[in-house]
Amino acid sequence: MKNKRALVVRIVAIVLAALMILSVGAILIQTLAADAVPVTGSGARSKLPVFILIGAVVLIVLCVLLPTMKKKK
Repeated sequence: MKNKRALVVRIVAIVLAALMILSVGAILIQTLAADAVPVTGSGARSKLPVFILIGAVVLIVLCVLLPTMKKKK
């Protein structure tokens, strides 16, 4: 029973991280596409979507790799 619950939690975490990657990727595309439109003010872009995207990818990798590393010990 305990192992089944851990599997469900892991699947939910992977699905949520994948959704986070998709949403941040969409924001990143919009941020990069905003350069094509002339805007007023400073030309500085936010790098936050890139950092969030990298964090989501690292989260998915950890969710996949950590259980296999724990089983080997």
